[in-house]
Amino acid sequence: MEAIRISDLYYDYPGKPVLKDINLTLSAGSFTAVLGPNGCGKTTLLKNISGYLKPGRGQVLVLDTPIRQLAQRDRARIVGYIPQNTSPGFGFTCRDVVGMGRLPYLGRFQWETREDREAVQGAMEQTGTWHLRNRLLGALSGGEMQRVLVARALAQQPKILLMDEPVSHLDIKYQMEIINLTRQLCDTIGITAVAVMHDINLASRYCSQMVLMKEGKVVSTGSASTVITVENLRNVFGIKVDIIMPHRLVVPR
Repeated sequence: MEAIRISDLYYDYPGKPVLKDINLTLSAGSFTAVLGPNGCGKTTLLKNISGYLKPGRGQVLVLDTPIRQLAQRDRARIVGYIPQNTSPGFGFTCRDVVGMGRLPYLGRFQWETREDREAVQGAMEQTGTWHLRNRLLGALSGGEMQRVLVARALAQQPKILLMDEPVSHLDIKYQMEIINLTRQLCDTIGITAVAVMHDINLASRYCSQMVLMKEGKVVSTGSASTVITVENLRNVFGIKVDIIMPHRLVVPR
């Protein structure tokens, strides 16, 4: 089953073409890593998938529905988005922050229901953050904060989870925890995850699909064995590497 289909997508910022002729199909329950040099359009691609940006040409379908045809509330029930830089409010407790993920389900001036409370607790238990519920967000470590932000997105109960550099600035332990958690969510409850990443080895280990970009275009897509090759990495990043089997470990020469 297709979760996301992108057809003939183009997007320009004023005076600057960014995305050019993007065509992608991502299946439900897949975990896709979007890789490429800085400035190649990775974040812009995520924002087009989320419906935050309107493409100049082409279309993004989520669950067979054009994303731009959905009302903002309906979009938020389908797509959870964790931006690269976020300031959800350091004066809030972690439970308050995760509760913000239930806003698409609440009417104006409506108090949260039992279902909302259960969704928040469930999301925090999935991410191992329930014990942090009464802590202020600003008192957390980087890894703890990132897990809380993942919990907030999960509280939306989305079918699709978009993450922009979810492990940037985290140490190796928390990188592994966040990416492993994401893979588990794909495998156990069928979430479709798309993450902009820079660590090729981490992506190869956990992601079922790779999208390699250069200058606003998709250069290669498929499994790690298809995408992570010496030729592709030299073409996209301009570096020479060795790939050590059997784990496809990429080592610069």
